[in-house]
Amino acid sequence: MLNALAQTRRILVVAGPGGVGKTTSAAALGVLAARAGRKTLVCTIDPAPRLADALGVPALSADPQPLSAAANAALRIDGDGQLYAARLDTTRAFAHLVQQQVADPEMRRRIFDNPIYRQITTTLTGSQEYAATLALYDLHARGEYDLIVLDTPPTANALDFLDAPRRIAEAVASPAIRWFARSGEDTGLFSWRRVRAGGALALRRLGKFVGNQFLDDLGAFLADFHAVLGGFLDRARAIDTLLRQPEVAFLLVLAPEIPAVNEALYFRERLRAGGIALSGFIANRVLTAPGLHDADTLRARLGKLPQLAALSPAVLDRASDGLAFAARYLRDTAASHAQQLARLQHAAPDATVTRVPLFANEVSTLDSLRVVADQLGRT
Repeated sequence: MLNALAQTRRILVVAGPGGVGKTTSAAALGVLAARAGRKTLVCTIDPAPRLADALGVPALSADPQPLSAAANAALRIDGDGQLYAARLDTTRAFAHLVQQQVADPEMRRRIFDNPIYRQITTTLTGSQEYAATLALYDLHARGEYDLIVLDTPPTANALDFLDAPRRIAEAVASPAIRWFARSGEDTGLFSWRRVRAGGALALRRLGKFVGNQFLDDLGAFLADFHAVLGGFLDRARAIDTLLRQPEVAFLLVLAPEIPAVNEALYFRERLRAGGIALSGFIANRVLTAPGLHDADTLRARLGKLPQLAALSPAVLDRASDGLAFAARYLRDTAASHAQQLARLQHAAPDATVTRVPLFANEVSTLDSLRVVADQLGRT
């Protein structure tokens, strides 16, 4: 199934909370598409160098970079396939939208220099996610790639990415923002000082906490920003429309654990409620039950090893007991993983559950990424 998605869709959105192997999964899907002869871009907004490390790229930037010939060979990408990688720049994504909406260079400079704008585009909840959707929209509009694989920002909740355009749209469309923005339309200037001079008790009290300079910055920002409010709303709607197209597929990466499966099912229901189908789940670091977990059997096996022949019976007993305890724990955990993934598949029969085993080492080299891509390609 994942092979088919990598060969037919235009956009793959890889969602999930941070720390579950989402970036590795996105990179491996890009490898599958490139192997199929597609010009593929894998992009992330994560500032950590995981994607660059996995793909053997020295450093990523907002400008897509092709993999080297050596990296392609290591990943078994040959023929016409091409794989590019990029790290999306939050500041650049917002700036591009402002530049599209504001023709006046002086107004653009005032917006970019305003500390309120910088706070909104860097630290506001949802700003990273919204910037990712902005960049995705622009990259898709260019039409330069057969497939774009988006590694969504690392968040505690996979829904943060899905909700970001709506939250930003609601924020810029709020009655308060629009009222403030209209305050200066008659004169072309935002009359924040006049509002403050009118004796508004709330503003005076607010000024004691945040300072008058903050209020001035906010007023100046809103005066200029009203010119781009419509553009933000239009782009949010366009992004929402794009994500609902049949050429887009959503995949959720998760850990095979009870809370993660619960969240995955909730994420699927939220997608369905919004008219979007979830194409599949990728369960990472799935444990396999050990072949031996009986202490007596383990002791007998240990006793036959020539390199352990000098050990006393008491030492062998302790070693076999310790190994048996660890093996039973691994067995029980593997059984729990299997149970939870079976529950996931039963609750979501229309979405494929792909299992990726726990590897001995972190996926941080081209060889290890090739193994993950091979694993995903079997489905």
